Amino acid sequence: MKSIKLRHIQLLLFLLLIATITFGQRKRPYTGSRIFWDKGSYTEVFQPGNYARMIQLQDGRLMAVAEALGGTSISFSNNMGSTWEPPRKIASPPEKIAYANAEVIQLEDGTLLVGINARPHTPYSTERRFGIWVVRSTDNGDSWSAPIFVYEAQHVFTDGCWEPAFLELPSGEVQCYFANENDFTTNNDQNISMCRSFDKGLTWSLPVTVSYRQGARDGMPVPVLLPAEGSNEAEIVVIIEDNGWPGRGNFAATTVRNKLADNWTKGYVDATSSNRAMIFEKTPASNIVSAAPYIRRLPWGETVASFQTNENRISNDLQYFDMHVLVGDSRARNFKAQSAPFALSNDKHAIWNSVAVIDTGIVVAVASIGPPNGQNDVIMMKGYPIRQARADYGSITVDGKKTSEEKWTSPNMAQLHFGVVSNTRTMVDFLYDDQYLYVTSRVIDRNIINSGVDNDGVRFMIDVEDVSGISPQQGMYSFFFDTNGTVKFQKGENGKWVTETNTSNILYAIDIRSSYYNIEAAIPWSLMGKTSTPTNNRMAIAFEVVNKEQYTRTVEGIADALSDQSWSWLEFVLGEQKTAVLQQNRPKITTLIKNNTLYLRSPVNIELVSLYSFTGKLIDWKKNIGLTYQTHLPTKNGGVLCVSLDNGETIVRKIL
Repeated sequence: MKSIKLRHIQLLLFLLLIATITFGQRKRPYTGSRIFWDKGSYTEVFQPGNYARMIQLQDGRLMAVAEALGGTSISFSNNMGSTWEPPRKIASPPEKIAYANAEVIQLEDGTLLVGINARPHTPYSTERRFGIWVVRSTDNGDSWSAPIFVYEAQHVFTDGCWEPAFLELPSGEVQCYFANENDFTTNNDQNISMCRSFDKGLTWSLPVTVSYRQGARDGMPVPVLLPAEGSNEAEIVVIIEDNGWPGRGNFAATTVRNKLADNWTKGYVDATSSNRAMIFEKTPASNIVSAAPYIRRLPWGETVASFQTNENRISNDLQYFDMHVLVGDSRARNFKAQSAPFALSNDKHAIWNSVAVIDTGIVVAVASIGPPNGQNDVIMMKGYPIRQARADYGSITVDGKKTSEEKWTSPNMAQLHFGVVSNTRTMVDFLYDDQYLYVTSRVIDRNIINSGVDNDGVRFMIDVEDVSGISPQQGMYSFFFDTNGTVKFQKGENGKWVTETNTSNILYAIDIRSSYYNIEAAIPWSLMGKTSTPTNNRMAIAFEVVNKEQYTRTVEGIADALSDQSWSWLEFVLGEQKTAVLQQNRPKITTLIKNNTLYLRSPVNIELVSLYSFTGKLIDWKKNIGLTYQTHLPTKNGGVLCVSLDNGETIVRKIL
């Protein structure tokens, strides 16, 4: 009897050990959006031009401002940035003065303000000073006022003021933030100052100090308003560059913040304040520069920041920097998912950058691109923030051919975009039926290599068991679709990828043309241990584009996704078994505008609803409101509606 009990105890201990080992392999799944940059949206806005900013107007057009045509210039797009009107100068500088650092905001009443940084030429003289000015338009940019004075600093470069940026508060107060050396004529310090306007930019107050670190240079402020959320009060958050962090000695993207209720009336954010912090979830190495930052808010609450950096560049000289973009949480903290929208080679730079958020949450990267110490053009590229990939129900004939009859989950089978790193233009999409998971990819590549050992191709990885592992484990699968027509199939097992030789059940076809190739594949659910479609399982995917050149092999994947660690992969869901059209598969919320009131009805309980104007201002925000919702619209211009349902779905819709 004792020996039987001992064996039972040993068995229990063994099972406990196995469970502990298995549990130890799991990590909390990644949360947050990753941005997928569409290389096909690369568009010139100003040629030449420098230091550009962009917004979407209340009438739906995009508007960009920049240093161009010898002054402050604007351009408009009527098709979401596909093409741009010829630029038009709206402010010409006086003699021996340059206009720089253009910035733009549209106020709730439709008024447009464009900020200008006046910079005198050398030799300096006291009658020509560094200053901040604005021009106004009340007719959607058709005509503009003369420059209106905001602030004036000294007349020499070492004691100037720089880089205006605007914020409108719910009260209607307009704030102009800028970097200011005026108070530090005996040293090299700089603070962030702010002037207020209570008449839509016609007149401005004296400045208040927003942030100052003694012995350092807070600079390049950009504000954003964060609404109240749970226990968090509404906040004004300003992203700046801060070169005073101990042990760094270079600029780091940093936020300083203040409760909206205080509104900078209780002192500035100093070096030791808890309201000052670097933006990163993981602090970069001390030699990494993250300067000239910019920030915007996505309709569902996450934040997006950009900066210029020396990371992965050949020089610490600004003229070799590139633009990087990260995604932060709803309180503008813990920025991660770092990506380089343009991923330039070292013969070009992307500097004095900004980001805009347009439509229902598309991120636009705007950069001054040119050769080191050469002329810049202003270029834009669109990126799509995605927290969850999706396969809708449907099937195709796996032949590698793209036809109009095929209905994938997203329009143009372009749910995910790749290519800025791999020097391709790659689009990816998914479908599923009762038997197969379908994967398709079109890769535009003018040098397709498919006859060697390391060929071009794409790699698809999936975790069908919610392993959320830190290494390859059972339930994780990898498929490399080689351009030579073969598939490398691997299973996760005890921390390693194990190659399976039998791939006969995988349907795979490739259509290779002179400048692109199409891949279609059908992976049996049974091959991944499933007896039925895992519609109720949490799953995650990763995807990589492999591009082989003569002497190099480049692998481009999803931001922050580690190929061996499924906890870091992109969440993946299967839609209902109805249709293969992405928008129709989601719960059909209905909206109606009547007498300037928005009415909403949902078949699923609404967890959170947020309504924003097209300029990004929060109009209304409510939680746990059941199946119906209504709110009065303050203007007739509509906005962006973001609805989070208690089944995990998030729906973003334009309201017109």
